[in-house]
Amino acid sequence: MIRHIVLVQVSGSIPAEQIKEVLVGVEAAAFETPGMVAFAGGAKTTGSGLSQGFTHGYTIDFFDEEARDIYLAELDRDGIGRRLTDIAVGGLGGVLAMNIDISDIRTPEDNGGKKLQARWI
Repeated sequence: MIRHIVLVQVSGSIPAEQIKEVLVGVEAAAFETPGMVAFAGGAKTTGSGLSQGFTHGYTIDFFDEEARDIYLAELDRDGIGRRLTDIAVGGLGGVLAMNIDISDIRTPEDNGGKKLQARWI
């Protein structure tokens, strides 16, 4: 399974309605994709202080890379990918996208019910 992660630095001059319209378009493209498992996205919340200027983001889980590639082609066909870069600071430079393999995803239940321990190295 593939998790597609996208972070966007949206310009402060972009109206909220335009941002919403673009993100709804991204979500629609995801839901039209065979092999799409889950979608989540929106504006960042307060907290970490490590957002590096990224204001919005979304993740999409796909069964495999083929499904992810179909989704990416759909973005190009509908022009929503271009519209996403239009609202980003510096165009494509304001978008960070990566994919990770989550086939081995674990939950606290997989750890005998104990909370997973994590630390910064």
